[in-house]
Amino acid sequence: MRRWLVVALPLALLWGRTEKEEVPTSFILEHVKDSYDWHITDIPWGWNPDGSRHYVPIAIPLPRILYHPQRGLSVFFVHGHSEAEIKAELEKRGYTLGADGKIAATDCQPIVDLSLTKTAFQFLLVGLLLLWIGSAAARAYQKSQNGMPTGIARFLEPVIVFIRDEVAVPNLHHHADKFMPLLLTIFFFIWLSNLLGLTPLNSNIMGNITLTFFLALVAFLVIHIHASKAYWSHIFWYPGVPVWLKLFMMPIEVIGMFSKPFALMMRLFANILAGHLMMLSMVGLIFILAAVLKSMAAGLGISVFSVLLGLFVMALETLVAALQAYIFTMLSAVFLGVAMEESH
Repeated sequence: MRRWLVVALPLALLWGRTEKEEVPTSFILEHVKDSYDWHITDIPWGWNPDGSRHYVPIAIPLPRILYHPQRGLSVFFVHGHSEAEIKAELEKRGYTLGADGKIAATDCQPIVDLSLTKTAFQFLLVGLLLLWIGSAAARAYQKSQNGMPTGIARFLEPVIVFIRDEVAVPNLHHHADKFMPLLLTIFFFIWLSNLLGLTPLNSNIMGNITLTFFLALVAFLVIHIHASKAYWSHIFWYPGVPVWLKLFMMPIEVIGMFSKPFALMMRLFANILAGHLMMLSMVGLIFILAAVLKSMAAGLGISVFSVLLGLFVMALETLVAALQAYIFTMLSAVFLGVAMEESH
């Protein structure tokens, strides 16, 4: 995270000369929104000529991938975090940064922007970690002489058995084995993404509504591709009720088709985003009070409360990381099982 709890107390000691204009009111939103570089944190380093604090950003630039009709494909890195630095780097290559934050060509030609953002990069990172973990577990089982798990497989087996026995089998019955790969992928992807969000890696991909939307879209498509005829008949022409009531219930059932994935999307997004905002707000209290009162003692005093409360929120978020992965997986299995249920 941008300013994580481990360094909160030392940073409070360095905040003694902070001016009121430097109250960190924007760094929280900068942390949770997407960007074109992997910005980890800012380190206070000296003072500016006007007496304000000078910061040195610790950021890893991500590749900008642009296609221009005349110049073709361009892949380059923009070194700099501020808007002025980014504009200067882009103008060297014939591009500019619009008011909406999007890159455009200076010759007004339409371009295709395939640049790798922080969310996309961390999405790929989580995917590679899952691939490595799964491959390591498979190799552990292959090397085992008596079928007993070893290494990382010893940790994964209870979780996999739990998902199978408590999520898949009760809801999908004889279809459980068919959909176990999907349910396990959803669970471990969300869980690992949430755990990385609790580290100083500025990871908040489950707090990005675009990613939760596509997870919910995958669940929606799988549910309705495998839905039975009985499921569709209960939506468009509810059996066993008068015609006038069928016409009344059909739009309600159609709305229900889309409200379920919408609930999956919003529940995951809102819970993870709220946890990040709470932790950052607790740490931000140190800087706000020190800046408003212009007192190092005030920042030091509130830091004890902020760090303790922040640690409590972080412990709570560790539980929420697994809980939200379980809830998303469970509801996906429940909705899929209902859709596949045959009429009696």
